[in-house]
Amino acid sequence: MRIRFEADRHTVDGILTVRLDGALEIDGAERLWDQASQRVGPEDRFFLFDFSGVTIITSAGIGSLVRLLVRLQKFGGALAIFGCSDKICDVFDIVLLKQILQVCDSEREARS
Repeated sequence: MRIRFEADRHTVDGILTVRLDGALEIDGAERLWDQASQRVGPEDRFFLFDFSGVTIITSAGIGSLVRLLVRLQKFGGALAIFGCSDKICDVFDIVLLKQILQVCDSEREARS
């Protein structure tokens, strides 16, 4: 799992885009949690996840996203996900987290 963080200070304060590539399984989920949770704070409290490179997500990956959402909410923040394949979107539908994790059709929608 490759994880890249991109700060966007030009539009809304506190937005951090997280671009993911690979399988979001146990190892990737742990790395995502370790790296992303340390960045959460008053200046980075809105995370946009680009899933266009994610090939698979397991319960470990979903768990990391939910934990991260809870941490972001403590700072008045949220997260949104965009770029999911149909397969990944189906997983979010099955576990009933598509709306809670704000799975969007486009990056533009995720930013709003």
